[in-house]
Amino acid sequence: MIDTLLSPLRLPERALEALGQIVEDLGGLREEMGGLREEMAGDLRPMRTDMAVMRESTSRLPEGIEKIEQAVTGLSATLDAIDQGVAKVHADISGLNAQVETLGKRVEAMERTVDAMRGSVENVIKDLPGASGAGVVSRVRDAIGGDTN
Repeated sequence: MIDTLLSPLRLPERALEALGQIVEDLGGLREEMGGLREEMAGDLRPMRTDMAVMRESTSRLPEGIEKIEQAVTGLSATLDAIDQGVAKVHADISGLNAQVETLGKRVEAMERTVDAMRGSVENVIKDLPGASGAGVVSRVRDAIGGDTN
């Protein structure tokens, strides 16, 4: 019976034992966490270095992007100017083609005129006195009626 009466007094004793066990377990857990923390810190050091390098590298990106945008704008203006120049050259070529066509027609007309003149000259040459000294006109005159002098 005394055990039964003393039983409520033993409850705090058991609670203290349980708390002691919890403290021991937490101490071991704390040691494990400390080791894990050190391990993670060791793993993070190279990452921090890499991040610092990345920050340094990317800090210049806005300047680079701005320069690229300026270059693209300049190239766009240059391409527009080239496009206008090409359009002008194309128009000039079209005009030259029209002039060449006109010149070709004129040359053809000149060739026809020269051919016609050549025929006229040949006819005139036939009427000129030849090696015999008498041309067609004088032969016709002789045949018709003789000498008019």
